[in-house]
Amino acid sequence: MSVQFLFEVQSVLPGEESNEKIVLVSTELLYKTSGETIYTGVIPVRVTEHGVFVSVPAVTAAFNSKYLRTETLFRLKRYIKRMRDYLDFDKKE
Repeated sequence: MSVQFLFEVQSVLPGEESNEKIVLVSTELLYKTSGETIYTGVIPVRVTEHGVFVSVPAVTAAFNSKYLRTETLFRLKRYIKRMRDYLDFDKKE
């Protein structure tokens, strides 16, 4: 199964703890060969000083396939880890 993963940070919100951020990531999965969309939605990711934690219930609800669940968790965590230093809270207008 050849799948393309597209992620984009939609917003960054303060978490329950003072050093915690909730990142809402717009997620789209496509079949590479046909371009058909498998999934489109927003998956929350919690970022703390101890690590990056993708919402397992959100990913589990989105996919029946164990491969897609595992791969989405892995790739989304890696995407946010690389962006961690550049994630600033949304500005309130």
